[in-house]
Amino acid sequence: MTPHPAAWHHALIASAALALTACGGGDDETPTPPPAPQPTTLEMVQKYVQSTQDLTAKQLPGTGAERFALLDACYLGQGNTKASLIAGWDATTQAFSAHLVGRTITNVEIVNERKTTNADGSSRHEVDVRFDEKYTDGTTAIGQTETLVAGSTSGTCATPQNAADLRALGDQRVVSVQLVSRNISRMFHRLSDGEPRGTGQVRREIRFRVNDPGNKASHAVVSWASASGPRSLKLLSPRIARDAPEMAGKPGNATYADTDPFRICGSESNFSTANAATADCTQFGVTAENWGSWENTPYTQEKLVAADQRFASWAPDANTEVTFQIYADDGWKTVNGQQGKAPIATYKTKLKNMPHALADMAGAPAAYPLPTGSSLSNADIVAAAKGSGGSTTLSWTAAQPPSGGRPLVASDLYFYRQGPSATGSGGYPTIRATGSMPLASGATASALPIGGKPEGASSTNYAEWGLTYVDRNGRQVFLNIQFN
Repeated sequence: MTPHPAAWHHALIASAALALTACGGGDDETPTPPPAPQPTTLEMVQKYVQSTQDLTAKQLPGTGAERFALLDACYLGQGNTKASLIAGWDATTQAFSAHLVGRTITNVEIVNERKTTNADGSSRHEVDVRFDEKYTDGTTAIGQTETLVAGSTSGTCATPQNAADLRALGDQRVVSVQLVSRNISRMFHRLSDGEPRGTGQVRREIRFRVNDPGNKASHAVVSWASASGPRSLKLLSPRIARDAPEMAGKPGNATYADTDPFRICGSESNFSTANAATADCTQFGVTAENWGSWENTPYTQEKLVAADQRFASWAPDANTEVTFQIYADDGWKTVNGQQGKAPIATYKTKLKNMPHALADMAGAPAAYPLPTGSSLSNADIVAAAKGSGGSTTLSWTAAQPPSGGRPLVASDLYFYRQGPSATGSGGYPTIRATGSMPLASGATASALPIGGKPEGASSTNYAEWGLTYVDRNGRQVFLNIQFN
């Protein structure tokens, strides 16, 4: 027997209804067919998941419009709008997304849903989902979250969308806030001739990352509870650290990009205090966005354990809520200038995973990636960085997580250099220049372009290259080779 397709099935039902009506006699009106069954929330989510997987099933989408077609017109996620994501994809960023090809979305869970009526009378259906994203390189991003929306997003942005299918709405955060755990192995060399300088160092740190793609904020305060008491940091927008007259000539006054992370203001010149109330951006300037503890060679188990204990005394653990207060005023100009000011947004988050203990990393075979070769000597590398540039082919051992750690894969390789401004006051702002390239997840060798003296700098006074491994769950393992 040939099965009937669904359309035939519905036609047969309608015919039967008509026949039953005709049996009553005296009524020639055509009956109204029953409404088509509406999809359940689960079915709508399953359709969205399948469409998401299909986008990158075989290759990366060629355009940003295709890549982000499943985002609502009012999408806002970690400070990025749909338009900004499309523009970034069409420019350069797709090269760093190769790991998405062939991904599968698993363990999908509907956490919450809301059916509401917008102010204009249109209906809205929001669904919060949690899921894992599994990649073909053996890593899995666990516990991802997204808010999906069907119906109308009237009232959310100036150009709302109205459609029956689910789209990604984003977390609606005006800036991006992230906590990243990182383990670092550092090696130091002289910029003069590339020869080793001083001791090596391992470091365990947390990166308090605030990024502001929409240029909405001026500074942020991040705070948490630690074993030794409350801690906080004041972080300054890279735009202000770069351009504000009050920051001219201060440590950290440099040519940052608008999209670079906010940077920590110091309470003293060595940035040793984590207290936003005493931070003085305009006196002590800014440093990077990371905070941690380290130990120098020669390493011993006792020294590494002591460094881990120092880290545990101040750091938030994986169960500690970290609060980011985002400001768009001039509170950065004075000590505790944020006091009494209203933040434009407040976000709370937790570490997904702590950075691996230094003592555990020492016990793991090849925990850190280690350089094994370069087609240029270190002397040639620094000569290229101070001159017109060049290229080297590097090789290294793959990072291996300690016992219980998630698989690590190579992520990116970069070369950075900086120098004093040839025209600015007192050599500031520092002229920064970097080049970063994505790596295949299993790579243990790659060519690396070496940029020369930064344009606009009088000389190169510092250079480094770095290699990052990630577990896609908030942990990084980083090799850093410095020349200064």
